[in-house]
Amino acid sequence: MSNRFDVAIVEAEIASQLALKALIVKIGFEPPRTHMVRQLFSFIIDNKLLPDNMLNIVRNYVKKNREKLIILERARIVGQYGASIVDHDEAEIAVNTAKEVLSVVEKLWKMVI
Repeated sequence: MSNRFDVAIVEAEIASQLALKALIVKIGFEPPRTHMVRQLFSFIIDNKLLPDNMLNIVRNYVKKNREKLIILERARIVGQYGASIVDHDEAEIAVNTAKEVLSVVEKLWKMVI
């Protein structure tokens, strides 16, 4: 029996990625050509695209959620290319992490002038 967890996690990861890229564009920069959510967060941090108080939000989120972000990135590859079976737990972590990323981006979006 087929499940649709693979579709959910691919869409969740894409939403996270596009939200981060939109934030980078709003700040006035061209986003890097990557599909990795952690690399997009790193781009923001490494290039100091935001004031320190906002960068601390990003740093703290990434530091506290590194493992979940890795699961989100891995889930995209697994879901899109069928490298292995996606189970309910992994899909749930990926989707919830994507929601968290969107929440962080929304918070930062409102703070950017």
